[in-house]
Amino acid sequence: MTQIARAARELCRLANAQSGTRCSRLLDLAGVAICTALLAIPCGAQEISRAGPLPDLQSIVDAKVLRVALTRFDLPAFHMRSPNGTLTGAEIDMAEQIGRALGVKVEFIDDADSFDAVVDLVAAGRADIGISKLSQTYRRLHRVRFSEPYITLRHALLFNRLMIAQDAERRPPAAVLQRYNGRIGVIAGSAYVDFAKAIFPAATVVEGRTWDDVIASLLAGKVEAIYRDEFEIRRIVKNNPALNVKFGTAAITDQDALLSIAICDTCSKLQELINYHLQRTRNSWTLKALLATEQGK
Repeated sequence: MTQIARAARELCRLANAQSGTRCSRLLDLAGVAICTALLAIPCGAQEISRAGPLPDLQSIVDAKVLRVALTRFDLPAFHMRSPNGTLTGAEIDMAEQIGRALGVKVEFIDDADSFDAVVDLVAAGRADIGISKLSQTYRRLHRVRFSEPYITLRHALLFNRLMIAQDAERRPPAAVLQRYNGRIGVIAGSAYVDFAKAIFPAATVVEGRTWDDVIASLLAGKVEAIYRDEFEIRRIVKNNPALNVKFGTAAITDQDALLSIAICDTCSKLQELINYHLQRTRNSWTLKALLATEQGK
């Protein structure tokens, strides 16, 4: 404001020197114009100057903590709670590795009651990243960033064999189900709600609160098929071989679950660091290795 006023006075001095006209009225008008212009600046522009830096890698380093959102329920082989309450699993190891790369401690926020709720915590700023077998979806990408996938798993189905046997054209199970107008079970609040509606548009999508609830609905005949990634489908049959008599499995070869880390929307540098870490450790994530773990059995 002072610099503008001085400039106005200098203009007046020059005008007086040339015309002999006094300039006080001009200064008054200039002051009114300057004040009006400042008041016209949008509030948002003034707020930006007062706000702190947006969250990203440096703010996490400064805070000395990486906040990691998790589901409150176990995801065998990915993250689980041991009897003494300690978190274990491949995703826990990955989060700790990222924390060490940043030189900060890791704080797990493990109260999300669904997969979508993990994304909600990151989008709301309560967590810096979210790790819980999260699949990338268009809907989620509107709210958070995602890392490169740390593992890619095919979509898969466990289905009632009798239903598939009724298909006279002898098409593959996945092809039959794509036109199926019956009931397919998925976990509520998971990416498979979106996937099922898009890939099986004629089917009725039945949402269960937990994966155990979804499996129980298939065994009770409340749905004819259940839908998730191939790790979970293969794990069911591996642990319950007798199910092979009544139920069959099918992998959907053109549909992949890109399991990735959800990252705060402003955290571009953090995203770069995480992607670099994943490139260096990518070979440690395989379906065979996960199924071979004690948790994956």
